[in-house]
Amino acid sequence: MTAQEKQNWVSEHVDFSGYVKYLNTSSFTSLDSIGNDNLIHNRLNFKMYANDNLTLAIELRNRIFWGTSVKSIPDYASMVENSNQDIDMTALLINRPALIMLSNIDRLYVDYHSNKWQLVLGRQRINWGKNLVWNPNDLFNAYSFFDFDYEERPGTDALRAKYFTSGNSSLEIAINYTDEWKNNTVAIKYNFNKFQYDFQMIVAKYLENYTLGLGWEGVIKDMGFKGELSYFMPYGNSIEDNAFVGSISFDYYFKNDISLNVSTLYNSDGISNTNAYDTSQLYSESIDVKHLMPNKWSFFGQASKTFTPAIAGSIASIYAADIDMVFFMPQFTYSISQNWDFDVTGQLYYGKQEEQFSNLGNSVYLRFRYSF
Repeated sequence: MTAQEKQNWVSEHVDFSGYVKYLNTSSFTSLDSIGNDNLIHNRLNFKMYANDNLTLAIELRNRIFWGTSVKSIPDYASMVENSNQDIDMTALLINRPALIMLSNIDRLYVDYHSNKWQLVLGRQRINWGKNLVWNPNDLFNAYSFFDFDYEERPGTDALRAKYFTSGNSSLEIAINYTDEWKNNTVAIKYNFNKFQYDFQMIVAKYLENYTLGLGWEGVIKDMGFKGELSYFMPYGNSIEDNAFVGSISFDYYFKNDISLNVSTLYNSDGISNTNAYDTSQLYSESIDVKHLMPNKWSFFGQASKTFTPAIAGSIASIYAADIDMVFFMPQFTYSISQNWDFDVTGQLYYGKQEEQFSNLGNSVYLRFRYSF
C-alpha cells in the first residue's frame, strides 16, 4: 500500500474529534465570601471503522483543577477522580495543594454489528433511560442532572448483546464487570412497539437486588409522555427493604421555539429528615439508580427557548418535597462561531436550615468550549 493509499484509508476509516473547555465557578452563600474554582477539560475521541461490521473506540478525559476547592477540601483529588470502576483507567498526573491533573479513559470498546446482531465489549455507556432528568431504568450508569458539564455521562465495563427480532423490537442482554458478584449487574431488556408507543421490559440482578423494570415513550395528542418504573427486591443477607422507584415526564414544543418539560420522581426508600442530607449528595458522581434523589417525592420543571439560531436560554427547577429543598438552574448559551460556544449557568439551592427556609448555596458557571 502506497503512502497515498494509506492516507486515504485512514481518512475514510478513522474519525477523530474532541473539545477543550474552560469552566470558571464562583460559589457563595453570601457575598461576604466567594470561592473561585477553575477547570480545563479536554476530551479526545478516536473511532476506527475497521470494516462495515467492526468499530473500535477510545475516548479520554483530561482535566486540570485549581482554585478554592482544591486548596481547602482535603483529598480533593479522590473526590473528582471518579475511579469507581473495578478496572481503573484513571491516572492522577499531578496532585499538589493548588493544582490537580487527571486523565481518564471513559470509553474503550469494540462494537461488532450485523443485520440482526450487535455485540459491544468494553467500557461503554448502556443508555436504557427514557426521561430527561431521572432514569430508574438506567441500571448500569446512573447520572446526576446537576452535573451538567459531563454531557457524555458515565460508562461501565460491560458486555452487551442486542438481537433485533424485527423492525421495531429487540432483545438486549448486558452484564458489567466487577471484582465481586454481589456488586455487578446482569440485565435483560425487551423492546417492542405497541399502540404507537415504544415499550421496554427489564428483568435484572442489580447489585444485591432482583429487579423488574418497565419503560415507555409515546405521545398524548401533541404532548410527549415518557415513564420509567423499577422495583428492587433485596436477596441474600441484605437488610434493605423492597424499593420502588418511578418517574414520569411530559414535554411539549410550541411553535414559537419554546419547549416545556415537567417530571416527577418517587423513591419509596427516600429520606424525609431535612437534617439527613446535604446538597453535595445531589451531584455526587457515585449516585445510584435506587437513590437518584435522597428524598421520596421530587418534582421537576424546565422551560427552554431558542431566540436565534445562535442564542438559547432555559430555566430548570427541582422541588424535593419531603426535605423542603428547592433548586433553580438558569442557563444562557451563545454559539460564537461554528466551533466556539459560550454559556452561563447558575445553580441556586434553598432549603430548611435550623427550622428556617433560607439559601443553602449558589454557584455561577462561565464556560467556553472549542470543538474540533
